[in-house]
Amino acid sequence: MEAAWLLALGLALALAAIRSSDGQQQQVAGSSKQSQLWLESVADCSCLHANERNASQWGRLSINASQALGAKNNCLMVFIGGMDDELVAFQLEQLQLRVGCLDSVEIFPYLREPVIENSTLPADTFCQHSKNRTATPIYSSGRLLGLRLRFQHPPTKLDNWQLNLTASYRFLKRENFKTEGRLVPHSYCDFYFFASLAGEVGSLGQGYFHSPRFPAHYPAHIKCAYKFIGRPDTRVELLFEELQLPPVLSGGCQLDALTIFDAESAHMNAVLDVLCTPCPTRRLVSSGPDMLLEFNASSNLTAKGFRGKYKFVSTGQGLPLPPPAAPILEAASVASKQEKLQHQQSSLANSANSLQADAELSKPGRSFEKCQHTYDSRVNKSGTFESNQLFYSKNFGVANTGTRNILCRYDFEAQPPERIQIRFHDFNIPTIHENSTECQANDALHVMIEVRGRYETRELVCGAFLPKPLMSNGPQIHMQYFGKYPPEMTNKVQYYGFRAEYRFLTNFGIMSGVQQGEECTFVYNSSERISGLFHSPNFPGFYLENVVCNYYFYAGRDERVVVHFTYFDVEGIGACDHQTASDYVEFSNFMSTDRKYSKYCGKLQDFEMRSDGHFFRVTLHSNDRFVAIGFRALYTFEPIPTNNSNADLRGNASMQSYVSQAPSQQDFYNLIAVILVAISFIKHNI
Repeated sequence: MEAAWLLALGLALALAAIRSSDGQQQQVAGSSKQSQLWLESVADCSCLHANERNASQWGRLSINASQALGAKNNCLMVFIGGMDDELVAFQLEQLQLRVGCLDSVEIFPYLREPVIENSTLPADTFCQHSKNRTATPIYSSGRLLGLRLRFQHPPTKLDNWQLNLTASYRFLKRENFKTEGRLVPHSYCDFYFFASLAGEVGSLGQGYFHSPRFPAHYPAHIKCAYKFIGRPDTRVELLFEELQLPPVLSGGCQLDALTIFDAESAHMNAVLDVLCTPCPTRRLVSSGPDMLLEFNASSNLTAKGFRGKYKFVSTGQGLPLPPPAAPILEAASVASKQEKLQHQQSSLANSANSLQADAELSKPGRSFEKCQHTYDSRVNKSGTFESNQLFYSKNFGVANTGTRNILCRYDFEAQPPERIQIRFHDFNIPTIHENSTECQANDALHVMIEVRGRYETRELVCGAFLPKPLMSNGPQIHMQYFGKYPPEMTNKVQYYGFRAEYRFLTNFGIMSGVQQGEECTFVYNSSERISGLFHSPNFPGFYLENVVCNYYFYAGRDERVVVHFTYFDVEGIGACDHQTASDYVEFSNFMSTDRKYSKYCGKLQDFEMRSDGHFFRVTLHSNDRFVAIGFRALYTFEPIPTNNSNADLRGNASMQSYVSQAPSQQDFYNLIAVILVAISFIKHNI
């Protein structure tokens, strides 16, 4: 009886072990499904798959020695996969490898299937140690992006192997990068873009166009044509939002370039512009109904390419109107400023209210047509102003005879606590010569400040690039424009002059968050939005002098704040303190100073900050010495890990290799053998 009981006990233990094995396997599978990544083995390498994402489509990837140790053939592949209608943007943040290229990382952004053959060429290869990687993101051409890590003679102990790869990735909708034209049959990248037919209601036709595979690198040795065909009563307007071609080693465009023709076909006498270096957001307008853009990529190097927007406009839309009979002044300023205007026009050469360059500009025989425009926030909170109100280029069909010199003053008056922000939409005032950045005093836009009743030039603005946004430190800003016709063009851009938008603001140019009162203080609550962008005042222009801007982040009860800086340039050096007269950014988990963080200043590469709890503060301090561009950052509210194991999964090791801890098949056979020995022992005793 006792023997039978022992036999039943042994069988029960065996059955329990088998059930435990099944339960652990199911638990591991459930964990893998929850975190959206899993481990498998292919013919040549161990393999990891990742497609986890948060609400803003961001995910994180972390590989360390514990995951690489024991990898098949000392090789580990990682595949980041999105949906069929998505692309992957991959940003390598930290990379720690053994010296001598014993460890290497290869990146494959052009995969169709989660397979990397030995013959597949990587787009990028890294084999050197680097604490912080700040290269631009790498984009996939489809739903997959692959990595292959190779290890030569890997250490046998984890303590001897300080391997670390940390990266972030984001899934982007492919439709956002679609060229909205008609692909020419049997061609790779030739497109037609047509204006809408006469009589159709709505827009005349507009959309986006991109280089092949944008935002991924375009293929080498290709030639593409983008033809814009309009109606006789339309013009074509192009606006490049992004342009990245291989760097130009010497003067002029070389192998890869964009050529824009002011016609449907390519004629050298119809070239509007040739682009090969990063350009600002600047409009190109055809003189007729058609335009041709040719993209030649002849070099072995490739780059991200370009993204542009096209629009068909009627001959009267966006083009200069007939010259006004007299300068136009704002309604509220006519009565109050007329007497002052007449006085200034009669004594403009007076040193009490003149520019430093007036002596040279007032030489005998040189006369200026003078005007003044005043913009008062009590009349309009925003508007536009442009040089075309003053004179017109012959490119727009306006006949002018003789030479005209114009001096025009622009005064902007806000009501405290308002500030004035000016953003330029078109700009081209020639420099002294093509390869120079030096302005001509009699052909430039002067930004002025008032010092003891005297207006002095703070900055001369010229060139073919859009100036950065301007913002006043107080309720006034003054500008003075010197122009002449015909212009002495020193570049290929046909547009001459400027067009700008002004706005009277109380929010310091910061459009995100909820402003507290009239101060530069903004609050971000996770109950309203779980992620977004914030930046310094007037970004991407210079931030203001003598300003303190607070950004308060309030997370939920079980959340924390993650702030990722994508741009950081704050004037300062060394310890970023008062002794070095530095501006700085301060971080804190409290309203008061947090000893955990030092002050940050200077020009820094991408970096990230995480709060300890559900509150975090970012504060910008500036003095009256110098200013810089400032910063731009992405904030995210993420769940706080509830225990140590979850912390490993959701914190520094967001990508784990899930390996079953259940008994192996050999362990099961050993258990059966033990049971058989027990049965034999029982029979022998009976």
